[in-house]
Amino acid sequence: MSKYPKLFKYIIVLQQYWQNLFVYRMSFVVWRLRQFLSSFTALSVWSVVFANQKTAFGYAQDEMITYIFLVTVLYNIILSSSLNALSGEIYSGSMSTKLVKPINVFLSLGFQDLAHKILNFGFVILESLILYFIFKPSFIFPNQSYELIFIAWVALAALICFIINLLFGSIGFWSPDSWGPRFLFYIFLDFTAGKLYPLDILPNIIQKIVYLTPFPYMSYVQIQLLLGRLQPNQILPITLTMLAWTVGLILIFKLVWQKGLKNYTAMGQ
Repeated sequence: MSKYPKLFKYIIVLQQYWQNLFVYRMSFVVWRLRQFLSSFTALSVWSVVFANQKTAFGYAQDEMITYIFLVTVLYNIILSSSLNALSGEIYSGSMSTKLVKPINVFLSLGFQDLAHKILNFGFVILESLILYFIFKPSFIFPNQSYELIFIAWVALAALICFIINLLFGSIGFWSPDSWGPRFLFYIFLDFTAGKLYPLDILPNIIQKIVYLTPFPYMSYVQIQLLLGRLQPNQILPITLTMLAWTVGLILIFKLVWQKGLKNYTAMGQ
């Protein structure tokens, strides 16, 4: 039998998620407004920094502005997630309807997450055009020597983010509220994934601490690669580190999910 009919089920999941977003669109609009204001604030701050100087923290103005625009796009591809309500679904018991269906739950959630990322990508391009006409910046042309590596790193970062969000969702096996930890996670992420500034402007000791987490690999290293600020001998260690985080987080999630399923009663369903 062809594999395409099986895959078609998950394409339907993707389409249904889009339909739900357009029906209940207020939360999505608020999310997009938050992201736009965050990018606007970062560009405003760096425009002031470069108002009376051509370089700052080892970056020329066009390098820094290019960095902010690139991190805005990548942040919305890699870190946007449709899994914010997963813990509530698990705790309420509604997840049981997915568990008994003839589909792979994680593949279904993955396609749902992909739909969210595609939609966010479309909006961030529009928002970037608006920001471009507001600030009228000059850009530097990204390094195109490592396009395949860049795409692979973006895919790995998106997978890491997906697994982390599954872990937050797994809190629902024991508690209905994952919003507090998730909120702290995103606040911490803004400062450690390079969203507001390049991480190499931080003191060395802080950089070393941050690099012990998976967060620099979720947008910062990808942009440094495009800007040509990484040495060729750094590419393999970064790739191996990202793979190690991916495998490690998958193993942790499997343990948490299996333990959660043993206590799962789907009360009220």
